[in-house]
Formats: sequence, C-alpha cells, structure tokens
Amino acid sequence: MKKFLAVFALAGTLVACNNASDSAADAKDSLDSVASERKEVIDSSAEARKDVIDSTTEQKKEAVDKVDSLNRVDTVKTN
Repeated sequence: MKKFLAVFALAGTLVACNNASDSAADAKDSLDSVASERKEVIDSSAEARKDVIDSTTEQKKEAVDKVDSLNRVDTVKTN
C-alpha cells in the first residue's frame, strides 16, 4: 500500500510542477501580446504626430514661399 501512495505522491508532484511551468509560459505569452499592443499604439501615435509635423511644415513652407513671391513682385515694381 505504501508503494501505491508513493507512486501517487510522485505523480502528483510531477503534475503540480508541470502546471506551474505552463502558467509561466502563458504569462510570458500574455506579456508578449500586451507589449505588442503597446508597441502598435506607440507606433501609430508616432506616425500620426509625424503626419501633423509634416503637414505643418508644408504649410509654413508655402506661407514663406508666398511672402517671398510677394516681396519679389514689390521689388520689381519699385525698380
């Protein structure tokens, strides 16, 4: 009878250890998925900010070009 108890105790210990390693792998997978989601949010936010900066830069450049062209016209008219 003691032999059966020892076999069941050993089997129970192995099963308990196996479950712990599975949960660690699940936790790592969960952490990886959360990290991937955060990275996607950061990347999309950075892309949106880049688009805003690019459009603002383009608008400023157009405004400066317009002022320069008006200054050239005024310079030609005064000469």
